[in-house]
Amino acid sequence: MKNDSIIKSGTFLWSPRWFLLIRLFGVVAVAWAIFMSYSIFDIQTPHYFALWILSALLLMTNILYFTYCRASYLSEDSKDPNIFRRLQIFTIFQINSDLIILTFLLHYSGGATNPFILYYFFHVILSSILLSKTTAYMEACCATLMFNTMAILEGLGIVPHYTIFSTEVHSNVTFILGICFAFTSAIFLAVYMATSVVERLRQHERELEVALEEKARLEEEKARFLDIVVHDLKGPLASIETMVTSSLAVYGNEIPPKVKNIIERIPARTQSLLRFIKELLDFSQMQNTKHQHMVFETVNFNEVVAVSVDMQLNTASNKNIDISLIPASHPLTISGNMTLLEHMVTNLVSNAIQYTPENGSVSITVSSEKDDIVLRVADTGIGIPEKDIPNIFNDFFRAVNSRKFSSSGSGLGLSITREIAENHGGSISFTTQEGEGTVFTVRLPSDTCTINAGE
Repeated sequence: MKNDSIIKSGTFLWSPRWFLLIRLFGVVAVAWAIFMSYSIFDIQTPHYFALWILSALLLMTNILYFTYCRASYLSEDSKDPNIFRRLQIFTIFQINSDLIILTFLLHYSGGATNPFILYYFFHVILSSILLSKTTAYMEACCATLMFNTMAILEGLGIVPHYTIFSTEVHSNVTFILGICFAFTSAIFLAVYMATSVVERLRQHERELEVALEEKARLEEEKARFLDIVVHDLKGPLASIETMVTSSLAVYGNEIPPKVKNIIERIPARTQSLLRFIKELLDFSQMQNTKHQHMVFETVNFNEVVAVSVDMQLNTASNKNIDISLIPASHPLTISGNMTLLEHMVTNLVSNAIQYTPENGSVSITVSSEKDDIVLRVADTGIGIPEKDIPNIFNDFFRAVNSRKFSSSGSGLGLSITREIAENHGGSISFTTQEGEGTVFTVRLPSDTCTINAGE
């Protein structure tokens, strides 16, 4: 990230250009106030020539700051560990120069009797937010020193007072003491309140950062644990299946029918467990590659869908489910990871088949809508209960009726499918009616660029 767009204060990031823009608005406001005072309200007592010079000076300093910000190290990528400290010094210099110009603007337009003395508060509150607590109090000291000096010097007649009101209240000792006390106490109270709020916000932000780091660490540990468990289980289960099927092939005729019937169920149960483990492995791999760069290539999405559907034809045939594919009328290309896209389509189609009763139907449609590739998988299955709809994409979640309809399933398929769609810059949604079926819709941008998983 470029350093000309951020500056760090505590744990906050903010833009120095934002401060420059605010000052530019300040220049416009000052010029407008001078114009209104002279042309509209016909107030003749302020020193207008000095005010216009100071306005021009404020504009010139802002231009110089902006030029410096663009031309110096502030606009370059830098690994200098002191860059944020230098940026803070730059900010302190800007605030103090503004305070000096503000003091002279007030002096030439009514001094302590000018209502715009409130602009001091803007600067000290800004310093309380952007700078450290100690620096904020130092800025408060500078502001009170400048204001009190101006008020006292004008009140004692050491420097001229350019009044904007008819009374000579500025030379009243009680007024001088009162306004100095009120201004000083208000300034420090504003700093105290601002720094207290900001300090709490920074503390909460630090706690949040720690919590997010801990969450990321736990997610990484979970993914690593799943990876280990999956690999440790996959091998022995595959061996069990091989040994049982081999034993049945060799000694099947010698085994009593009742025992043989029980043993024949072992491969089916093992296959179910292997499918569950495969989904766990896919989930683990998705978590491990979440923040890693994935290789994307130009893919014909029609072909991806055709291959995925073809792999499910035997399963659909065994349940006498009519499965139909309507591809797009023209090639639809997408920049993506072919393996993940096939996995996404396979998950949706296999789910549709799994949760559709015998003699039902599943239809897959691929089309283009505006700049999106749209995949729709519709079934005449059991649908999703309304109470389960908010959780359907959660990890390891299975709807109540799906658990009754089929005992197998990890509850990870839709979670993985959504993550794949989002990693390709797309989205997934669905409509459903319990007992009548579900339609899942995936939208993928046809001009997807190569992106990082998880972005």
